[in-house]
Amino acid sequence: MAYPYDEMYLESVQKNLGFFFQMALHNLKLAPEIVQDAFLTSQIPEQIEMGNPDFLCGKSGYELALIAFPQVITDKIIKQAVSEPFYPEAEYWSGTVLAYIQWTSGKSFSEILSRYPLERILSNYHLMHEADITKMAEMIESTL
Repeated sequence: MAYPYDEMYLESVQKNLGFFFQMALHNLKLAPEIVQDAFLTSQIPEQIEMGNPDFLCGKSGYELALIAFPQVITDKIIKQAVSEPFYPEAEYWSGTVLAYIQWTSGKSFSEILSRYPLERILSNYHLMHEADITKMAEMIESTL
């Protein structure tokens, strides 16, 4: 299988999408459907899928959130998010899972989320977050 980008970038993409979803879902308290739509209509998925290094490791999750939500995110919101103690939960986990699935499957984010929406990924957190990520990947990939 040809992966969309080199494996050395995968951890960075997972972390950045984790922080992106943490910011949008937790800090901004946006609904999963709104976050999913904003993510998919932004340039972020396409740039990651084509392996643009600026989007793989050149932008933080907070910078990605600024791209998807330019009218909503302010410096105050970012400063607050950065100053809070960070405890990765469902929101962060969903971003890491989504990045991993996209990388391993080679499918577009759009195709993945059309068959396994963000809200459904989030609902699997309590059951799957302590399992190896490959278990969640198998579950999602069986729907693709």
